[in-house]
Amino acid sequence: MSLKKTEFWVTNKMGYFVIGDKDMVLGFSLAGISGKEAQTREEALSVLQHVQENRKINIILITERLAQLIREEVDKIIETMDFPLILEIPDRHGPVPGKKTIKEIVKAAVGI
Repeated sequence: MSLKKTEFWVTNKMGYFVIGDKDMVLGFSLAGISGKEAQTREEALSVLQHVQENRKINIILITERLAQLIREEVDKIIETMDFPLILEIPDRHGPVPGKKTIKEIVKAAVGI
């Protein structure tokens, strides 16, 4: 997958962007959210780097499985940068075993 500096994707007004498999990118595009397909570590890193350069993107949705492939880079962004916000979401195969859901994380944060 070759990404040129001048080639980029249209973002919606809220600044969402999805990185995932073909089905996920297609599904989110039907809701007006741009995205790019990635299947390998190299593809995911390339897309993530380009997305970080676009200041219009505020929230990156990435599949849990892809995030695992580039864990070090994802954690670095989460820990050191205010934007973009990265949310890991399950892909069409379901959640990664042992990974807390967003609902569980929110419940723990508010003490429920």
